[in-house]
Amino acid sequence: MSKRKHVALQRRVARLLASWTDPHDVRPYPELDVVQGVEIAEDGEVNLTVRPARPHCPCCLLDLNKLRKRLAEIKGVTFVHINVVGVPAAPRWTRAINR
Repeated sequence: MSKRKHVALQRRVARLLASWTDPHDVRPYPELDVVQGVEIAEDGEVNLTVRPARPHCPCCLLDLNKLRKRLAEIKGVTFVHINVVGVPAAPRWTRAINR
């Protein structure tokens, strides 16, 4: 992927994450510090590290699954992996989202 296309992909991913809202709040993820890190590889692979606002909430798990699917629909994205941190049973959340 060319440098220009990679930058455009980064913008599309950033735009989606900036507008994605928590199911329990009207504020977007950046204001709630849900997204802890984003890595976008040259081949279009997106690795997202998140810390859900409510660690025991099943609708937050479902919302992260919707986010993963929406990220995968973005032009240029080849693979999406969401890593959940900072909650009890974080590896289980990660496996459930990325199944």
